[in-house]
This record gives sequence, C-alpha cells and structure tokens, in this order.
Amino acid sequence: MTNPPVSTSRSKNRSLRIALLSVGSALVAGLLVTGSVQFAAASTGEDESGRYLVEEAFTALDIDVSAAAVTVRYDDVPEAVLDFSAGQKALRFEHEVRGDTLEVRVVNRGWWVFGLISGPFSGLDSPRLDVVLPKSLAPVALDVQSSAGDVDASGTFAATDLETSAGNIDVAGSAESLRLSTSAGNIDGADLEVSGDVSTHTSAGNADLSFETLPAGLRMQGSAGNITAELPAGEYEIDASTSFGTVDRGVPSTPGADRHYSFATDAGDIHLRAR
Repeated sequence: MTNPPVSTSRSKNRSLRIALLSVGSALVAGLLVTGSVQFAAASTGEDESGRYLVEEAFTALDIDVSAAAVTVRYDDVPEAVLDFSAGQKALRFEHEVRGDTLEVRVVNRGWWVFGLISGPFSGLDSPRLDVVLPKSLAPVALDVQSSAGDVDASGTFAATDLETSAGNIDVAGSAESLRLSTSAGNIDGADLEVSGDVSTHTSAGNADLSFETLPAGLRMQGSAGNITAELPAGEYEIDASTSFGTVDRGVPSTPGADRHYSFATDAGDIHLRAR
C-alpha cells in the first residue's frame, strides 16, 4: 500500500511563522538597542547647567525650550546673563546671537526610554532658565515658546509673544504689543502698559489682566476658564459672551469707539472691572 504524499502546506506555514518571529524579534532587539544607546548617551551626557554671559548687543530675544520654566527680567547688569539648570535631566543648552537676535534653545538629548524616565513623573528637579537683561537694552522684543513649563516676564519690552503648551504665564510691565497663549494653565498680567494690540488664549485655565493704560485693541478668548480684565477709564466698545457662565460688565461700553475689546469663553465667567 502506497502512503499518500506528505502535504507541504504545514511546513510552509511553520517556516513563515518562524521567519516572521525572527524578523519581529530582530526589530524589537533593534529598538531596545537603539533606545538603550540613546538613553545611555543622554544620561551620561555632560550636565550643561551653568551661568552664561552674552557680551554681544541684541534687540530681540528668541527662546524655545522643550521642558523648562522660563523667567525673563531686567536688572543692573553689564551684559545679559543666562542662568540654566537642567534639573538632573539630560538637556542640551544652546545660545547664539544671530544678527540682532539672541537665540536660546533647551532641547532633550534623547527619546523613548529616556523620555519616560525623565518625564513629569520622574521625581527629578524641574529644569529652569533665568534670563537677566541689561536695562540698557530695553525695550527688547521677546518671543518665548515652551512645550512644558511656566513663563514669567517682567520689564519693558517691544513686541512680546509668550506661549506654553502646559504651564502658567505671568507678565508685568510694558510692551508694544502682547500675545499670550497656553493650552493648560493660567494667564496673569499686572500693571500692563501696552500701546498696541493685546490677545490672550487659554484652552483650560483662567486669564486675568490688569491695565495701567488702554491698549489699542484687546481680545481675550478661552475654552474652559474665567476671564477677568481691569480697565482704566476711557472710551472703548465691548463685546462679551460666554456659553456657560455669567458676564459681569463693570465698565461702560461706547458703541463705535476706536478701541474695540472682545471677551469670549465657552465655559466660564467674564468679569470686567474699572481700575
């Protein structure tokens, strides 16, 4: 009796599974090796915390940080001072004067495993960047972008743009124009003197601005949070609306006035007060 020929389909399937497992294992191993190498490089990188002096003059300051609290102020110093602390995290610090702009960068050295270990739940000290500007340079145009961290600016500035994805914004002093934006955090402005337009946006947080003088235009928007503005006497037309909340209009509105101020939030109260 002749035995039937052995089917080759089972062998082919088994070979295919072995090949796929081999490829998958190789990919996982590659990722593990790559992540380990990058983490090792990041964790063993030189700590770039320190105090840096900028001798060159500049008229604009551009700061971009991946994860650090930023403070900018003026003082009686002969040259700009950059005081950086990595907070036990592997961060790369760079600064350079290009043309009339001082550019400052704080970026992560690695990703993946390193990002998880050095994240907000790592228990490590938070990174910070303190910038002290000579009073002789005022007014400096200021642009700060932060992925995660508070932003604090005080003094006399030209056009000012402060934005953070996760953190609070505090500002005090004067500016030619002012734009403030945070996705998750509060915005506070005190003793503001802005000759141009002012705009604020918060996705989840409150916004509270107090003005010494009237800006040319004012627009405060929010998705979830209260909006408060303290305004000096003057003529301005006001639009204020909230989908879920109340509007407390404690200042008069002058229809057709040259200055137009708008306040809107999807969920929150609006408080307009006389200074």
